[in-house]
Amino acid sequence: MATNEPATTDYTAGLFGTSVTLECLERKLQEALDTSSTFGPKVSTEHFGYDLGFLSVMVRLNPDWQGEKAEELPKSFAVKIPSTATIDSFIKQAKSEGKFKDYDGDNLEEIAKSFASVLHKAHASEASYYNMVKKDGLKFKIPKFYLADHFGSNGENGLLIMDDLGAIAMTKPVYETLSIESVKAVLENLAEVHAYSLLNDQWLSNSDFKMTFAKFKNESGNSFDGTIRNSLNTLKRDHPALFDPSIDRLIEMCKEDLNFDYTDTLHEKLSLPPVLTHGDLWANNMMWRKTEDGKGTTGELAAIIDWQLVHPGCIGEDFVRLLCSSAGTDVRREHLEELFEHYHTSLKAKLGKEPPFTVAQIINAYKHLFRHGVLMVIPTLVGYVRTGAGMLGNENLEQHMQDVLSRAKCLIDDLYEIEDELALERA
Repeated sequence: MATNEPATTDYTAGLFGTSVTLECLERKLQEALDTSSTFGPKVSTEHFGYDLGFLSVMVRLNPDWQGEKAEELPKSFAVKIPSTATIDSFIKQAKSEGKFKDYDGDNLEEIAKSFASVLHKAHASEASYYNMVKKDGLKFKIPKFYLADHFGSNGENGLLIMDDLGAIAMTKPVYETLSIESVKAVLENLAEVHAYSLLNDQWLSNSDFKMTFAKFKNESGNSFDGTIRNSLNTLKRDHPALFDPSIDRLIEMCKEDLNFDYTDTLHEKLSLPPVLTHGDLWANNMMWRKTEDGKGTTGELAAIIDWQLVHPGCIGEDFVRLLCSSAGTDVRREHLEELFEHYHTSLKAKLGKEPPFTVAQIINAYKHLFRHGVLMVIPTLVGYVRTGAGMLGNENLEQHMQDVLSRAKCLIDDLYEIEDELALERA
């Protein structure tokens, strides 16, 4: 979604609260595209994706190319600028509108500071991932990109410049769950990523691929723990018919420090090889082809975006994040084995041999990570319900709220069942 903030044509002014200027973008694109053409007098910028991520500012850049072969140059770019400007603006707006009253002002400011502390590492992960894809000629579902610059030693801002997919693709809203076929499309792309992971080992020595969710949480001051606990208490208080007293068990489980470190080494514990793991594979990080009228999405996956938490991880980590956050309850409950068999078959074809793990091992890893998946998504679902209009659409709002709450209830019920099953195995 675009903001109401006016665009700028001042070449030396920072764009939308960042230090990146039009002058900087023009120079970098001239180099990347090997052109002397300039942006021209009608160049425009637009801040979009305001509600899709807190570690960056997304800018749609539309040059008015002037110069030799200007007509052959791309007409629109998506520029991702790693910055805390978005979360700073979000918190300011939330405080002024009285949203998230469970948090005091100091708590909100601490959250903003926590994001800033890991910004450089998260961007380094994503920039290195894109550069690896380009260097090795990999056919992963990501936007075509023109440059992926790290933060410079002299204070230069990091930067990603990609194709603008806005005309042909968009993310699905959180209340619109993925069908079986859409989940399979994502799993097929993960099979491509994992096949590369298993056939090559150079990526394991890349020091930038280290920002896991657990490290993000620990290095940012553990503010996410409070967010989880507040979300659970909100469900119990505001929706007792669904969650009181059933949620009490989960509230009790979360009273102690919430340690997600086990997710970083689970593959070792389960004797599984590490694979390139996205780390945050949910609705806002998957783009789907638009319908012909441009108002909705199809089941064709256009791109997986936002690789800021890419790392060597467990085979089940992206699966549990994807299914807990974005799949419908019936798809997750009734088709789990079918989905993982589809992935396994796809991976076998891409490897040209049997994968080094079975479907049963994938399901086992998924179950060991299910608590992680539930605790990551519950605050998001609660946040969408509390925000209401806009985040859950402007039509059928009450139905969308009930659907999201029902998904949260089913996730918690399934967590209890899986936790009991794992406890029996340990006994």
